[in-house]
Amino acid sequence: MTSPARPTPRWQLRRAFAHQERLPNLPPIVGTVLAARGITTREAAEHFYKPYLDARHDPLLLPGMDLAIQRTREAIETGEIIALFGDFDVDGVTSIALLKLALERLGAKTIPYLPDRFREGYGLNVDAVDLLREEGAGLLISADCGTSSVSEIAHANKQGTDVIVLDHHTVPSELPAALAVINPKREESPYPFSELAAVGVAYRFLQALYESLGRELPERDFLDLVALGTVVDVAPLENENRAIVAAGLEHMRTSPRPGVEALATIAGTNAARIRAETLGFGLGPRLNAAGRMKHAQTALNLLLAETPLAARQVAEELDQLNRQRQTECEQGLLESQELIGASDDPLTIVGSERMHAGIIGIVAGRLVESRCRPAIVYEQGPVTSRASARTFGAFDIVRAIRKEADLLVRHGGHRAAAGLTIRNENLHEFKERILNTAAEQLALEDQRPSLTIDAETSLGALSGLEIRGLTQFEPCGHGNRRPVLLSRNVELRDARRVGADKSHLKLKVREGASTWPGIAFRMGDMEPAQEIDIVYSISREWRGERMELEILDFAPSSERRPLVVS
Repeated sequence: MTSPARPTPRWQLRRAFAHQERLPNLPPIVGTVLAARGITTREAAEHFYKPYLDARHDPLLLPGMDLAIQRTREAIETGEIIALFGDFDVDGVTSIALLKLALERLGAKTIPYLPDRFREGYGLNVDAVDLLREEGAGLLISADCGTSSVSEIAHANKQGTDVIVLDHHTVPSELPAALAVINPKREESPYPFSELAAVGVAYRFLQALYESLGRELPERDFLDLVALGTVVDVAPLENENRAIVAAGLEHMRTSPRPGVEALATIAGTNAARIRAETLGFGLGPRLNAAGRMKHAQTALNLLLAETPLAARQVAEELDQLNRQRQTECEQGLLESQELIGASDDPLTIVGSERMHAGIIGIVAGRLVESRCRPAIVYEQGPVTSRASARTFGAFDIVRAIRKEADLLVRHGGHRAAAGLTIRNENLHEFKERILNTAAEQLALEDQRPSLTIDAETSLGALSGLEIRGLTQFEPCGHGNRRPVLLSRNVELRDARRVGADKSHLKLKVREGASTWPGIAFRMGDMEPAQEIDIVYSISREWRGERMELEILDFAPSSERRPLVVS
């Protein structure tokens, strides 16, 4: 079955008069892009290009921090075992690796625990709480989960196990009765930044803990883990996240831990060239493949590996698991498209017994891309079904799911991504209800993607100074995208399909004396004209240092597609 046609996006200018507000001492295109993003003063530009200048917020402003520090110190001083319970994705795994390494330096006794996706599902569960109690843990620290675990934490309390939650997920109306729920998204939190990843919350907790003991947390030893979890969990790269990631990447490049270096090599890049993009597209999928296809313990073993040989062996296993994950994703996407058929519902909800639970989130994301509407994909088991959801546009998927909590076994997540477990007898009613919610909230005009463009310029205007300034926007990712430019009337010199399935397009484009290589991902089925308008970012080939254009969209110049002003 062929994939659905790629939707035609709107081209939308981020800020109409940015070129008039740019700083005069910067190259024109660079200054315009900065102004489009609200950076119009020298002080703001200095902080943007040097994120380490930003003051870090006081971790004691996070609600529950004092109690958490006091209880953890007590456990360390008395030799009490501390259980570390994390999610099975990269944010959870890096959180547990960070907590284990940093707490053990203080003399703590720890038991790291990552749940089995297929047997236990997401989040704290009663059986795991019982097992950790039997192994002697009197204190349980959960990372990247726990904010919604009301009944599981109540069970832990009955056993005499104290629980500290380090999380960043959307906060429900009822918090669990944990000793401390440290989550920057809590409404009463005076902490100035709410978008830390869970590993960032764990990092702030450890900083405060070390300081309470008169010590300083050695950033060089741990910031790489915080950067890795932050980027792969798609936390916005702004405010302190950007400072954390910039510093963590530098530590990775100069003194990578064995596991990071081995996985970078497997992914086809040198550790000295690691960028945020490398984490998101090279290391992250391989680390996540462990929890998706087998068990997240394999990813944790890599991050804790002490020798290059041990790390290499685990990295090879993760690479193989990632190949399996890719195969399952393609099969799951094809099956989803067959089940959807000609449906035009405002929200896609699809699943079957054959769907692999490890890839339902990826399939949901791919369906959102191709269909331009929220998607929920589920694996139907004998009694219950587990689902993963992704949103489109401004639709708050976790709020829509929470509205139907009476039908669900468990649920949680962010505004843009969520998960749930539901009994099969409730599936039909859940589908009807959430489709009604989507129909009420999603207007017809929302079902079309838009590309936000920072500036329109000629391709020939990209001088060396401009290129240098634009590439210094790193680290780039969610919340700080690489600068996006529009150039019109560009000559197409060459186009060929590449990739194992020929789904990508390799291009050469020219304007005046400037010829650029370019790559257009997932556009292999598009036929470019001889003269085209292109929307693109400038990037290094992620396996090397050569500059190229990542072409995000193109259209025949004769079409003269309008650039809509926000």
